[in-house]
Amino acid sequence: MTRADPPDFVRELVVRLRRRGLPIGLDDCLTLRSALAAGFGVGSARDFEALCVGLWAKSVGEQETIRAVLAGVEVPAWNTATATSEEDRHGSQKPETRHDDTQPQPAPPPPAVASDKPRDLPTLHRLSGMSLKPPTTGRFDSSLALAPRYPLTSREIAQTWRRLRRPIRYGAPSEVDVDATIDRYTRTGVFTGPILIPARRNTARLLLLIDRNGSMTPYGDFVEHLVREIHHAGRLESIATWYFHNLPSSRVDTAVLRELPDPFSPELDPVLGRIAPSAAGRLYADPALTEPRAFTTVLDDIVPGTAAAIISDGGAARGTLQTGRLVGTIAMIKALRKAHCTVAWINPVRSRLWPGTTAEQIARHVPMSPLTADGLHRAVDALRGAGPRIERPL
Repeated sequence: MTRADPPDFVRELVVRLRRRGLPIGLDDCLTLRSALAAGFGVGSARDFEALCVGLWAKSVGEQETIRAVLAGVEVPAWNTATATSEEDRHGSQKPETRHDDTQPQPAPPPPAVASDKPRDLPTLHRLSGMSLKPPTTGRFDSSLALAPRYPLTSREIAQTWRRLRRPIRYGAPSEVDVDATIDRYTRTGVFTGPILIPARRNTARLLLLIDRNGSMTPYGDFVEHLVREIHHAGRLESIATWYFHNLPSSRVDTAVLRELPDPFSPELDPVLGRIAPSAAGRLYADPALTEPRAFTTVLDDIVPGTAAAIISDGGAARGTLQTGRLVGTIAMIKALRKAHCTVAWINPVRSRLWPGTTAEQIARHVPMSPLTADGLHRAVDALRGAGPRIERPL
């Protein structure tokens, strides 16, 4: 790579990676060029792949993306063989060993005597009931090297959730307080050293409540990708992830619905104050919903000021409106508010499908945003206390 312009395969690689959402720039290309000029990644296509992954990937998802794109790009083979020096050629020849006739030579080992007994060799038997291997052409189709592609990249998720911050100074003093140091020097006239203060640390805590199975099944992988990247790059003090199905409890007290003046109205404003906070039911520590824990126990462990993000379709995936589910959802949100949590709702279903569903009514009482880049920004703003105004806050 001695020319100013990058080779065609590098240009094609960069274009494909940018289409996948990786912001590969000029500095990244120059870094790759310097590494190749230094002899790194030129041994084979696998070495070049490892070099690109090491230079450009910032997460496991980006590593898979780079490997999948490289599988479809034809990487040239560099000739790294160098001429062997004369010294190496001579060094490879073994010198002849001369023996002194006066020195006694060791007796040669006795020849191996063949045994009359036949050796017990293992017998190979054909396995019955085993299916044959599928036929193959022996060729590798690079277009079939697939990697998961989600609407949100790892970088977008990381950059969004790093905005959830609550910086507080605590710990060992490690930063210089310039103002206090100058003030003490002007008052005393003697410099006795800088005044140190603790560094700012992000004390934000996040509680993720994720709806699983049922209508959320098509969005399961996307939501897990979101949760994985939040854990990986959120840089929060603590992140607790719990799962549920529709609601933590399947039993909802719907007695307040009989007090509605219009039983056919989907709005619960007349009885909104009569719905009591409810921490009944169970949450689960795993996506398979096999490790239950009481909802009340989870709330007892919450530190006041924790940001709670609920990820659920709220009935929008099926396009249904269930007043019983709406009552249970409001009771759950009130229980989180009672535990001094800021609450935001993230809906993986597109917002144009919310009207006429339970999600539309939930959005009247709690900030709800779609699972998009702009939607995540609005959700983080709501968790920071700067969310949009809602129609009927709880």
